[in-house]
Amino acid sequence: MTIYSHSRLSTFEKCPLSYKYKYLDKIKLEAPFTGIEAHMGASVHAALEDLYRRRKRNPYDKITLVGLLDKYETAWENRPSDLKIVNEELTENDYFLQGKRILTDYYQTHHPFDKEETLSVEERIDVNIEGFKVMGFIDRLALNKTNGNLEIHDYKTAKTIPDESYLKNDRQLSLYQIGVRKKYPQYEGRDVEVIYNYLKHNKEIRFKKTETEINDVKKEIVGLIQTIELAAWENNFHPRVGKLCNWCEFSMICTAFQERDEKQGIAEKIKE
Repeated sequence: MTIYSHSRLSTFEKCPLSYKYKYLDKIKLEAPFTGIEAHMGASVHAALEDLYRRRKRNPYDKITLVGLLDKYETAWENRPSDLKIVNEELTENDYFLQGKRILTDYYQTHHPFDKEETLSVEERIDVNIEGFKVMGFIDRLALNKTNGNLEIHDYKTAKTIPDESYLKNDRQLSLYQIGVRKKYPQYEGRDVEVIYNYLKHNKEIRFKKTETEINDVKKEIVGLIQTIELAAWENNFHPRVGKLCNWCEFSMICTAFQERDEKQGIAEKIKE
């Protein structure tokens, strides 16, 4: 049985043909480079993951800022050889210092890290929705010591914060909320909060979904998976040509993308 994930579902929504290339044909193309923003984000995540694993093992472990930044520096030094800076106005050191500032701000805001009990870090969550299997990984699951709520934390190093209406309708963390309720029945009756940690802005955005909203997400997921499986049965994966094509990993082998470029080139020549 196919196991779905948020990224798998999103790939189909963006372009069914891209979905076919990636998940059915299993075509693996070498990425042209690793962006330094992605490397900085991964290094920050690695430092926070280490911090909360230590807290989970020993709640009395004294976490120092120096220790947190050491973990970040170690992760940073393990950088890929194809690292590339797209924004020429910034240097590698600029991005390195951005990560240190992010972690320093986070440390100063949350130290001594005793308001929650960390239940898991980078935990796989499996959800069964009407016979379909969906999985994902939670950055951190915690129990709020003040109100007893479960907290699903998701750490972001994005430059901008999306509109709250967009975040509230985010399917990914709704999936996690469904999975957490099933995996931790001992906390039945507790509220589950979804918390987006926008680290560059040192800002938290919190949401609680009602049962009605959760059921709506389930229906949406079931409908989307049924559409995907029908497409697979019919072997009918139409390309969805648009702005995202320029960043698609399969653009070099996609005839729809190449035809679009040819048409644009002809149109530009006519204008000349």
